[in-house]
Amino acid sequence: MTVTTEPQVIIAVPRDTRVDEKEQEKVDKYQDLAKEIKMLWKVEARVIPIITGTLRTTTRGLEENLRTLGITTIVEFIQQVALLGRAQILRKVLEHG
Repeated sequence: MTVTTEPQVIIAVPRDTRVDEKEQEKVDKYQDLAKEIKMLWKVEARVIPIITGTLRTTTRGLEENLRTLGITTIVEFIQQVALLGRAQILRKVLEHG
């Protein structure tokens, strides 16, 4: 059996004051899963967090993490998408208020 691995990307958008805390939280949360994948499937697995704050704050390692994943998207685009997602959630909450 051949096992191919594709990156599983989970993006977090915390309040701007929590980006570093959220980055560590995601690494801690998924580290055990990465170890389990290594053991079971005998493939390389590691946690690479992609975190941007709601008001465009980023973690220090964001650009390097994107390069590691082969993502060439401009950071400002990711921030814009995150902000638009938050705006959409807020609109839905206010409509059903």
